[in-house]
Amino acid sequence: MSNPKMPIPHYISQEAQDFLKPAITTTEHDPAPQSTEEWLAFVEASNANYAPFVEAITTSTDVSIEKTTVAGVTVRIITPKTLPENKKDRILVNLHGGGYVMLGGDQSIMEAVGMALAGQFKVISVDYRMPPLHPFPAAVDDGLAVYQSLLAEYGAENIALFGASAGGGLSAAVTLQARDQGLPMPACLALNTPWSDLNKMGDSYFSNHGVDPVLSSYDGWLGHMADIYAGEVGFDHPLVSPVYADYSAGFPPSILISGTRDLLLSCTVRLHRRLREANVDAELHVFEAMWHGFMAMPEGQQANQETIHFFEKHFKL
Repeated sequence: MSNPKMPIPHYISQEAQDFLKPAITTTEHDPAPQSTEEWLAFVEASNANYAPFVEAITTSTDVSIEKTTVAGVTVRIITPKTLPENKKDRILVNLHGGGYVMLGGDQSIMEAVGMALAGQFKVISVDYRMPPLHPFPAAVDDGLAVYQSLLAEYGAENIALFGASAGGGLSAAVTLQARDQGLPMPACLALNTPWSDLNKMGDSYFSNHGVDPVLSSYDGWLGHMADIYAGEVGFDHPLVSPVYADYSAGFPPSILISGTRDLLLSCTVRLHRRLREANVDAELHVFEAMWHGFMAMPEGQQANQETIHFFEKHFKL
C-alpha cells in the first residue's frame, strides 16, 4: 500500500485504489535546480513526460485547438466541435497548474481540453510567463491582460476563470488584481486545490507529507519553485499567496475542490474560510482519499460535474 499508516479504503473507485497501491517516494531529498540553466533543463525534462499525453489529446479529441495571442499573451483557444447554442457567448479562462514553473507551452492545454470536453465550453488556455526567466508578477500581469481584453468581447458576466494548484492560486490573484483596478468581476471562479499559501503553513503540508502520491512533500523542488516564483516580493504578498488577501471588497462566487490526501488540502480549506468570512458565495468540495490532481479518476469526473454545474448556475444557463 502507498503508506503504512494510511490504508487504502475499499469504498473509493477501483481506479483510485489501484493508483494508491504503489509505494510513495517523497521528494524532500531530491536536489533542486540551482541555476537558470538547470531550471530550464528541469522544466524541459518534466514537460517531456507529458508530451505523449498532450499529443494524444490534440489529435484524437473532439475539439479544435488554435494557438494565437490575446493582448500580446500566447493563448490556445479550445473549442468543442459541437458547441451548444446557449454556450456560444460564454468563455472559460484557464490558468494552468505546474508550480508556477512547469507545464507551459503545449502542455498548458491539458486542464483546458478536459473542461472543454466535459462541459462543452469554449476555453482559453493562457500560456503565461513563468520563472526562472519571468518571476512574479509576470504570470498575474499576463492573466489580467487576457481577462481585460476579453471583457469587451464577452462581458464579465459571461467569463469564468478556473485553474488547478498554482493555476488556482493564480486565478484568485488575477481576479483580485482586476477588482483592485476597478474592472468588473467575472461570473465565477473554480479553484481546484489552489496553492493559496506558498509558505509551508497549514496542517496538510505536514499530515499529508508522504501520503499524497502526486505532491508528496513541500520540501525539495516544490519549495524551491515557490522561491523562484515569489522572488524578492516574498510569500506573504496577497497576489503571491491569496490566502492573505482582503476579500471584504468583493469577490466572485467560487467553488473549491480538494481531497483528504491532498498536500494542498489546507491551502484549499483556508482560502474557502477566508472567502466565507467575507460573505463570498463559496462552495468547498473535499473528496475522501483523493490526492493532488485526482481528476483522471471517477471521483475527478464527479468533481468536474460539480464545477460544470457551478459554471452553468452562475452563467444563468
